Amino acid sequence: MRFSIIIFCLIVLLLLTGVVPISGAKDASAVYYSPMLILLLALLSSCSIGCCIKRRFGLKQLGFYLVHVGAVIVLAGAFIGYVAGTKGTLQLSLMPQQPVGQLLTQEGKTLSFGFEVAAENFSVEFYPPSYQLFRMLPSGQAAPGQMPFERAGEFSADRLDHWRIGETDVAVSNLWKNGGWVERHRLEDGSILFRGQRTPSHFGVTLLVDEKKLPISINHPAGHKGWRFYLVSYDQVAQRFVQLSARRDPGRGAVIVGIWVLISGTFILCFRREGGAV
Repeated sequence: MRFSIIIFCLIVLLLLTGVVPISGAKDASAVYYSPMLILLLALLSSCSIGCCIKRRFGLKQLGFYLVHVGAVIVLAGAFIGYVAGTKGTLQLSLMPQQPVGQLLTQEGKTLSFGFEVAAENFSVEFYPPSYQLFRMLPSGQAAPGQMPFERAGEFSADRLDHWRIGETDVAVSNLWKNGGWVERHRLEDGSILFRGQRTPSHFGVTLLVDEKKLPISINHPAGHKGWRFYLVSYDQVAQRFVQLSARRDPGRGAVIVGIWVLISGTFILCFRREGGAV
């Protein structure tokens, strides 16, 4: 038991080196995939299995067994994914539509899926933009080669219905035309409102795989034949392509099962009688 606590504390300290910004510390990914962390997790799994073997099995110990076995299954599934998993990126053209049958791995190699993937029906939604106000400089104040304007403020389109700019009352609704926010708007006094860079709030696309349509969006991946596709980014200039991340993880199923076993064990332990075995 004491040895398990020491191993657990060492794991926590090692993980903190990848999270807490420390001068001279290693990159987080270098910590999470380091042989030292894998060794410590293997020792922790061995300790969990040893604890289960030493305990006499009974229904009163069911929660204890499920928690420990569930944690071991999660770690085993993660290790399988680490050893046998594959991860890479691919770019799908929207205009024109071009199917792709391979991805570029993290090692710089190309790997075939065994099927082709294409994309269609891309859509994107944006947060209400911010507008920057530029006032016209008085005659003679602009330096040679300088635009006769100076920045005088910034306004967000999602906070107020009207902006009071000097003696001018600007209705935010006037900045929305033809289904979108106008790029610029000139005021009566000659000042100009320029729209800032738009920030997407949601974007998604439909994947075409083996005559199937799989919609994906941010944080909502899609799976096909052991591969999972994640939407990462898109062409923000002309929306001509989307960038995907693809991963094949043979240990994912074990991780999911282990998580549910662990949750079930924790649930049972929450209702054990006071003074019962832990």
